[in-house]
Amino acid sequence: MKLRRSLAAIAVLAVGIGAAACSSDPATESATTGNPAASDQSWPRTVTDETGSVTIEHKPERIVSTSVTLTGSLLALDAPLIGTGAQRPSDVTDENGLFTQWADIVAERGVDTLYQGEPNVEKITAADPDLIFVSATGGDSALDQVDTLRQIAPVVVLRYDDKSWQDLSGRIAAAIGAEEQAEALVAKFDRQLDDAKSALGDKVAAANPVNVPAYNSPEESRMFTAESAQGILLERLGFSLAELPADISAADKGIMSSRKDVVPVGQENLPRAVPGNTTFIVIGDAADAERFLADLTLQQTPSVQKRQVIGLGKDSFRLDYYSATNLIDRVTNAVR
Repeated sequence: MKLRRSLAAIAVLAVGIGAAACSSDPATESATTGNPAASDQSWPRTVTDETGSVTIEHKPERIVSTSVTLTGSLLALDAPLIGTGAQRPSDVTDENGLFTQWADIVAERGVDTLYQGEPNVEKITAADPDLIFVSATGGDSALDQVDTLRQIAPVVVLRYDDKSWQDLSGRIAAAIGAEEQAEALVAKFDRQLDDAKSALGDKVAAANPVNVPAYNSPEESRMFTAESAQGILLERLGFSLAELPADISAADKGIMSSRKDVVPVGQENLPRAVPGNTTFIVIGDAADAERFLADLTLQQTPSVQKRQVIGLGKDSFRLDYYSATNLIDRVTNAVR
């Protein structure tokens, strides 16, 4: 499938012996530089990341993640994760600041929660890792501490806000020698997605087109586009996203100006931003769906009139294997 071909290409791009290089043609690069295939378990290997290249001498056995977002992908790959950073507790985490979609797996595997919020270098050092993962962007980024962390172990810096979880898994797999696990994970997900699409059948046609907003409050709403991870996943299930009015999609995004996955929407424009027959609320549960249905400014919108408003779950903001799987289940069970 396309995603598996993409995953293999990423691994070929990311893994090299001795030195890493970037190319727009992975096949050409592999032939000219001697990069190993995705299944090659040669060590040491050099991987490309957001800072350049990192040489990893041995297959890692003690990994620390300073990014709660990257942690989910490491867990899904059965990586030898011994410790992770966490964020402050919220409605998308457990009491330890771990995302709810995989917090129980952390407990089952005995992974230590090293700190919440700002990275704690002393606790990372005490964990004695042989490889550290850092996010280049986002609220869980420890990019400012990379030079210090490199004194503890090799550090791989990855950006997750411009990649699907499948692509991110491929990059991680290339660094830890888990290429086969990544291929199997994507294949398993593809099968689940295909099964869900078949189960939905012609119910999708009645639901289309759909709106995909975040609805923390009417003043803080934003629309997720077809380029968002959520939009891509819904389209793979057969849904089509309703087109936003031109003046809304072209409006000044402010601090989100570089992003193509979301469009901020003011309260006065929200009714025009949700013209679809069904609304899927990102970071939303049944209570959020009820709030949307009760919003007096939205009573004339099609999805409210049809009472087709569905929460995608509190874990639907940052999609990893676990939360993407949960999203599929919720959509399949909710669309009638």
